[in-house]
Amino acid sequence: MEQLYDREWLWNFFNEHKQDLGYYHVSDISEAIERTIDDLDLINDLLLDGTKNLDTYFRDLSSLAKDSYFQRSKGKLSHLSLLHNRSWVRFYAIQIESGIYVLTGGTIKLTQEMKEREHTLRELNKLNRCRDYLIEQGVCDFCGFYEFLNE
Repeated sequence: MEQLYDREWLWNFFNEHKQDLGYYHVSDISEAIERTIDDLDLINDLLLDGTKNLDTYFRDLSSLAKDSYFQRSKGKLSHLSLLHNRSWVRFYAIQIESGIYVLTGGTIKLTQEMKEREHTLRELNKLNRCRDYLIEQGVCDFCGFYEFLNE
């Protein structure tokens, strides 16, 4: 995720996916880079501030029925009222319970479906692998997660 702050990497990324920026009505790559870095700063402040309720940031990844164990979640700024514009920066996490999340990764999502681009599909796969691994380890709630961390 550190690459999301790398201006050269962002330039190459937006140049490669320039057609997808149209969904957000952005055509200037420099503007896309600045918006991305501004959004990342806001998200980092939120995630690192121990007083914030992360439930206001993360939402269910899918509108489908919830899993019996962990809910796959996405974080995006439009859920907060921090910005008036829509953000394409996404962080993905497994919700252990209210306010407790395991961050699995993040990316820039310019398309409606994660399966439409390789980089977002990769994040979805990481999210699913993490969820499956926690379940295989017998983690089903915060107490189990705490025990797992301290083994």
